[in-house]
Amino acid sequence: MSDNHDLVIDPITHDLEMTSGLDEIAQRIKATLEIRYGEMQRLDPEMGADYSSFLGKNFNKQAAENDMRAAIEANVPEVETVDNIEFIKKPERKMQINFRATANIGEVEGGVTS
Repeated sequence: MSDNHDLVIDPITHDLEMTSGLDEIAQRIKATLEIRYGEMQRLDPEMGADYSSFLGKNFNKQAAENDMRAAIEANVPEVETVDNIEFIKKPERKMQINFRATANIGEVEGGVTS
């Protein structure tokens, strides 16, 4: 999948390009953070991140960080430690969530806008 969330097709074989290694782990962390906890009731009710600590006027950064860590660790078993979670406020009540983690095969980083 490209950065724009488009499926990538190999121009020669016309097969879908598969992601593996650190790219796959980063992609699964991003997917976990993009799915609201409980959003996939029929497919996987435990999948996703709990965004309830983001609601209200007093954003609790520590609670939000703990929720994001817990979601990553629960849904991406290759992650050994979540080394950093960063929140950047964006226009229109959006927030950029950046992560850095250590997986069993190396370091991975990325981010999502929620």
